[in-house]
Amino acid sequence: MSDETLWDHPSDEPVERHGEFTLTVVHPPFPGPDGVLGAHDEARARAFAETFGTVHQVLDEQGTIPVTEFIDVDTRADLEVIRVGCWGGVTEINDPALISLSERFPVQEQAEALADRHPDAVIVAAAEMDLPGADYGTWKIVHPDGARIFAAGFSGEEDWDVEGEVTAVLDAFGTTPERAAAVGVDPAQPPRSFAWDALARLALKAVSPTDRRGLMASVFRVRHTEDAIVAMEDTWFER
Repeated sequence: MSDETLWDHPSDEPVERHGEFTLTVVHPPFPGPDGVLGAHDEARARAFAETFGTVHQVLDEQGTIPVTEFIDVDTRADLEVIRVGCWGGVTEINDPALISLSERFPVQEQAEALADRHPDAVIVAAAEMDLPGADYGTWKIVHPDGARIFAAGFSGEEDWDVEGEVTAVLDAFGTTPERAAAVGVDPAQPPRSFAWDALARLALKAVSPTDRRGLMASVFRVRHTEDAIVAMEDTWFER
């Protein structure tokens, strides 16, 4: 079955929402915040894309771009474009299938699947979507010592899905209360107002440089899995 038959919307139909979606895997030895990341490895990037859980098949490799260059998601066809950077022990993927407004949590699913395959790695994932009235976000952080946290919900609303403890994650990454407070991370804050993005950045910066300037990444057009396509239809288009 082709991807055209799986999608309900034509390839040129404009998407009605906008979001950001990134998952990063950091393998030991962790370079730390002051480390230097290696040059992009195109072969490893394709291999990672081919085995990523939301991807059924890589259809086309579209070259490399600076990782700081934003990829617009304007039409349904743009939902089939992913970006993967492989810089030494750090791999990062941007995939629109990581954000979902359905009952599934792709960020949670893919991070856990990667943690099973790479139990010594740190995994930090974040996916957010701008919606009228309240933004939606999902975050997942995995430390190899076992500390994990997952959160998903609408900003300002009470009903959040949360698994894990913020303090356990801060301790695992060696983040002091003072350093956490300096970026607005307060474990006492309720999920609806907690600084989830700041927590994710703290975790990633503890094990890897976060300045991506000068780095390249590969761009692929893919066919997503059927489950991913169904979830994206519900997420990126109004019903």
